[in-house]
Amino acid sequence: MTTTASPPETSAYGWTAAMALVRTAAALTAGWSLYVVARHYHVPRPLALTAGLVFDGVAYLCLRSASEAVRAGRSAAGPILATLGMAGVSIYLNLVHAQFTDGGRPAEVLYAAPAIGLLVVSALSWTAERATARAARGEIPMRMPAFGALGWLLAGSKAYDALKGQAEAHVTSSASPEHQTAAPPAARTAEDIIAAEFAELGPATAVQRVAAATPGATVAEIADTLATYKVTITPGQVALLLERAAVPSVTLDRVPQPPAVDEQPALDPARAMRGDAPQVNGMSKADAVMEIAWWLGGSKPSPATIVQHLALQGMATDTAYVRTALHRARKAEEAAATAIDAEAEQQRAEYERRHGNGGYA
Repeated sequence: MTTTASPPETSAYGWTAAMALVRTAAALTAGWSLYVVARHYHVPRPLALTAGLVFDGVAYLCLRSASEAVRAGRSAAGPILATLGMAGVSIYLNLVHAQFTDGGRPAEVLYAAPAIGLLVVSALSWTAERATARAARGEIPMRMPAFGALGWLLAGSKAYDALKGQAEAHVTSSASPEHQTAAPPAARTAEDIIAAEFAELGPATAVQRVAAATPGATVAEIADTLATYKVTITPGQVALLLERAAVPSVTLDRVPQPPAVDEQPALDPARAMRGDAPQVNGMSKADAVMEIAWWLGGSKPSPATIVQHLALQGMATDTAYVRTALHRARKAEEAAATAIDAEAEQQRAEYERRHGNGGYA
């Protein structure tokens, strides 16, 4: 017949369940004993129900504080002493409860054993946790040599000397240093400092800063620079963050324009000396243009000729203004003619309405 070992997980679950049952039973028994003592001394019932928490509960919390101290590499002597003190008070009150029953030593053992058992089980659990924490820090505690019972019985002095020599060797060899000298931190380079700053700022701000520091750099060059500072980003992402879409740029080559030619043709000799030219002094520039235009023969004369005639009378203008003034004048004439036609059509319609079809009056 062969036996198969239980899986580690099953064993762990069984251990946890057993510990929970034992602790619960011990806590309830010790709490009941403390409740009886509290009621004997006229403690109110609600407060008497919490007497177990005051002693056994505080002792357990102190033991948990000792576990945290061991995991943090600190001394657990204070929490352990507090645990023993609170558990000792709880055990003393259990013995007082035994005296109330006049049961003698058996009653004392019966009432004190649950608190002692709870303390022992919790201490053993804490010892295992302490050993795990010390092993994780690389501490190697000293172990008792395996001399056996006969070795200690028949060669007790030799065994003691061997044990003492092993203890001295363990202490002097620094096999389990409590605090190892920490190595000095490595000097941080400029790349490390900038990389740490970019990690806090984020990629968008990092892109903006590199672009501002290196004007004219392409998106690929910006991405390579950011990779030096441990910022992983593609050129396309750089372009999006900078709002520089990768589109082909178009450069317009402007054709040089020839120098402007003064539009001042020679004045017509036939009209240069005529004395019947209208005098435009005191007129507005637009009225002067129209006056010279009608004198020259209508509304479509040469703008350059009008400019020259106005210049002879001390009024400076250019051909663009003359063209604009003539255009406005033609528009005004067309608008006036349209208005006259509309008025005539209105009069004809009114006559027909009154007299019927026929000629005008």
